[in-house]
Amino acid sequence: MANPSTQAPSNATTTNIIFARDFVQSTYTLIEIPKSLQSYIDNNEENALLSFQVRGLEKDTAVLCTPTQTFSLQRAHTSNMLVPIAPIIKQSTRYRELDDMDTDVDTYEHPDDDADSPYEKQMVLDILDSVLDLIPTTPRLERLAEVLGPSAFEGWDRESEAKGHLYSWARLQSVIQASDKEILQWLKEQHACLIEGNWRLFKRRFMYDILQEILMTINVLEMPADSVDGESVCKMIEEEAPERESGIEPWMVKHCLTSFADDEKTSEPGRYHLSPGKICAFMGIHLLSTVERGNRWRLEEFMQIWEKSLHGHFQTDLSYLAGECIVESDRVPEKKQTQQFIRYFSKSNLSTEPAARFTALFEIKSKWEGPEIRPFLRDLVLDEKKLDILLLKHARSVKQPGGGIIYSSRVIK
Repeated sequence: MANPSTQAPSNATTTNIIFARDFVQSTYTLIEIPKSLQSYIDNNEENALLSFQVRGLEKDTAVLCTPTQTFSLQRAHTSNMLVPIAPIIKQSTRYRELDDMDTDVDTYEHPDDDADSPYEKQMVLDILDSVLDLIPTTPRLERLAEVLGPSAFEGWDRESEAKGHLYSWARLQSVIQASDKEILQWLKEQHACLIEGNWRLFKRRFMYDILQEILMTINVLEMPADSVDGESVCKMIEEEAPERESGIEPWMVKHCLTSFADDEKTSEPGRYHLSPGKICAFMGIHLLSTVERGNRWRLEEFMQIWEKSLHGHFQTDLSYLAGECIVESDRVPEKKQTQQFIRYFSKSNLSTEPAARFTALFEIKSKWEGPEIRPFLRDLVLDEKKLDILLLKHARSVKQPGGGIIYSSRVIK
C-alpha cells in the first residue's frame, strides 16, 4: 500500500479559520430552499420584487409565504456540525465582514498577522446542528371563516353587531397563514366584499335574497342568464326596494353579479355571464344548511325545491354539491323499498388534520366510493397525486368488478 503524500498539492491554499471574541453560537439559521422557491427567486431577483413573510399568531407553527405560495418551516437535525464562514479583510488592526454591513469585527491577534501574510482569513459565523426545510404546503385558510364570520354583512340596519370584528387586508395578512394569492382566492370563492376598507362576508341568507331578486328580475326583463345587463337589473331592483323593504342597494346587486359571473365568459363591460356552477352550488348549500326543515331532506323533495329556487335558469346536478353533502339510503320496511335522503355535511366543518378528517368521514359512512370521498379531501393536499398517497395511507381500498374503488377505514373496531 502506497504511503499517502505528506505534501499538499501544488494548487492547495491555506485558510485561517478564526473566531471573534464575542462569538455567540446559534446566531444564524440555514434554510434549504426547494426548487419551486428557487424558481421564484431566479425569476424576480433582477426586478427587486422578492417578498417573503413568516406568518401566523404566536402559538401557530410558522409558515413562510411568497405572494403566491405557502411553505411549512420544519427543522431537520444533521449528523454533522455545520460551520458557515465568511471572508474577512484586514483594515489596519481590525477585520470587517465582506457583506456590505457596517459592523466591525473584533480584533483578532494572530501569529501570522502581518502585511505579508499569505493566508486567506475566514471568520466563523456560527456552529449549527440543523437546517430549516421549506416544504410546499396547503394554505391554512380555515381561520378566515372564524375571523370574518362574526362581521358577516346582512344590511346596514344590522351593522352595530359587526363592530370590533372588522378586518382590513393588512390585518388579514397578519393572522392568516397563506400567501396573498391564496387568501384572495378564498375571499373570491366565498363571495367576500371590501366594504369601507374591511373585508366582509355576506350573510348567507342575505346573499340568497339578493340572488333571488336578481333571478326574478332577469325573468321579468326577459334576459338570458348568460347575458345579464347589470344596469337594467340594478335599476329595477332599486325602484322596487322601498316597496319590498329589502335593504338591497345597487352596489350589493353589482357585487353579486360580479361574484357569481363566469370570469372567462364575461367580457363585455356591464354584462354578466352568470355561472351555473357557482349559483347552483350556493343555492343548494343554502337550502341544505337551513335548520327549519331539520337535518335531512328527502332527496326527491330537495331536488324539486332546489330547482325552483333557480327560476328556470339552470339545471340542478348533485355534482355541484360535491364535498358539501352526503346522500344516504334508508330501507322503508312498510313500503318494501329504499328511500334516499340528503343532508348538509361540509368539508369546511371538518378537521384539517388528515387522521381526524378520515376518522370523521368513516364515522359518518363506513364505506365511500372514490368520486364521493375525494372532494372531502382535496383541500388537504396540493395535487391529485398527493391525494392518492393520502388515501393509501389512511384508508383501505377495494377494487370493484366495474372498475370503481370502495374505501373503508384502516382502524379495526
